[in-house]
Amino acid sequence: MEFLGLDLTQIITNFLGFAAFLWLMSRYAWNPILGFMDKRREEIAGNFRKIEKEKNDLDETRKDYDQKIAHIDEEATRRTQEAIRIGQDTARQIEDEARARAQAILQKARDDTGRNLEKARLDLKNYVVDVGVEAGRKAAMDVLDEETHRRLVERFVEELADVR
Repeated sequence: MEFLGLDLTQIITNFLGFAAFLWLMSRYAWNPILGFMDKRREEIAGNFRKIEKEKNDLDETRKDYDQKIAHIDEEATRRTQEAIRIGQDTARQIEDEARARAQAILQKARDDTGRNLEKARLDLKNYVVDVGVEAGRKAAMDVLDEETHRRLVERFVEELADVR
């Protein structure tokens, strides 16, 4: 080995030194470093699993909220439509009641007018009869009695009413 320029003692010493270095490194450095690295790897993997789980939980929560919002929107629409329907029904009912009251007032006015007209006709007839009786009595001066004269004037007024 001398022709290669290598010293066997130096090689063995280097080999023993390197072996001692490997043994020391594995005992005091690599195992703790590798243990730390494994522990850190597990910690990071656990964090990723935790993040993934939280992401899934957030997705589920978002879906739940979306469903709740959709349900709330549907409920709000339903309640709004119900309120509109109730309002329309109430308005229709108020209109119907107002029409019925108006018809009742109109019918009462017609009835009152008819009664007042009939009363006015009767009053006018009696007045004409009384005027006729009085005029006839003054004109006939006791030729006809008052009852006969009254019948004649009433017949005359009825004939006038029929002509109309």
